[in-house]
Amino acid sequence: MNEFIEKLKETFGDRLISVGRHNIGVTSFLNKNGVFVVLDKVSADDLFKIKSIYTKYKKQFSTPLVVDKEFFRRSADVFCMEMLELKENGEVVYGENLISNIEVEDEDLRRQIEYELRSKLLILKGAFIDLPLDRKVVDDIAYRSMYNFLLILRNLLRLRGKLINDATLIEEFEKEFNIKLDAFKALRDTPKIPFDKLLKIFKKYIEEVDGLVKIADKVLD
Repeated sequence: MNEFIEKLKETFGDRLISVGRHNIGVTSFLNKNGVFVVLDKVSADDLFKIKSIYTKYKKQFSTPLVVDKEFFRRSADVFCMEMLELKENGEVVYGENLISNIEVEDEDLRRQIEYELRSKLLILKGAFIDLPLDRKVVDDIAYRSMYNFLLILRNLLRLRGKLINDATLIEEFEKEFNIKLDAFKALRDTPKIPFDKLLKIFKKYIEEVDGLVKIADKVLD
């Protein structure tokens, strides 16, 4: 990370406001740590420059989130779950700390949870119908979508007054809402599932997400 930051400083000088890490909380098992880069403003040329720097570091962290200084303040009512995740599970490693003062209103959070849950479920069902059911595709669909659903679990619990920020998230959600999320736990705990078993788990996963919609309807009313 230090070498990456030095390259950014050489390229952008005083225009580099902040650099930090994210995806280091309850979703970290799904992907490499992420990095965010804050510039005074972001142009297409800036993205090309960061792309050329990032190429060397692809194995260390996922695609950088590149934003301007106002992004966190302006986005807190739209990307509520993501902003809370940055605030609570992000780490500033260079420059200004722009994530510590992020504020999210409960009503905005409720609105995003409902939208994300219903839309991601539709996408999940559509992908199951449309895409070939081979290992790479099923792995990709399941683990990419699970990031969003884990954030939804965490924030539904938040709205019930419980903030869970460790590996017990799924179990705590099961206890709070009297639901079984066996497919979620199987995907979390078993990185190399035999493909025939993975298909069965994926079908169960869709059913469990369907159950989350019913729970969310009660919590969000």
